[in-house]
Amino acid sequence: MFSKDSKDVEITPVKANQKQHVPTIISASLRIVGNLISDGDVQIDGIIDGNVRSRTLTIGETATINGEVEAETVRIHGSITGQIKSKKVELGSTAKVVGDIIHSILTVESGAYLEGNCRPLDSARKDAEPKPADPSKTEALAKALSKSSPETVTAASTLAIPDKGQAAPGKPGG
Repeated sequence: MFSKDSKDVEITPVKANQKQHVPTIISASLRIVGNLISDGDVQIDGIIDGNVRSRTLTIGETATINGEVEAETVRIHGSITGQIKSKKVELGSTAKVVGDIIHSILTVESGAYLEGNCRPLDSARKDAEPKPADPSKTEALAKALSKSSPETVTAASTLAIPDKGQAAPGKPGG
């Protein structure tokens, strides 16, 4: 055991540029009021009243988040009230989510509770981008409006969106 012939195990220290993957832990006895932002991994077992942003986020069974969550990967075993935006979202069997989930990959275990909408991350980006107007349609609409009388434009608007309790022109009222 202590002989000169035994081989020693060499321990090399972690260099400054190498990242350790030890998560930041918010214990069950801690409550944070405000936003939590981290470049690394975060595990939450306590309560957060605010938005959370990190690389990887694990929400334990005792955790509660009241705010928006944004991370590359989110694993949920506790409660979230707010929007979740992540490439990969995993809802464990004890998860309770009240809010929308915007994701690339969504995994839901049996028993998880979800009250909200789920949308792919790509469609959320497309919805946020303004769509350029088609010049030919814009010109045609401008010509049609310039030729029509104000009564025609008003009637067309009424047809598209009738007021509550008012029937569209040409239909019995109610």
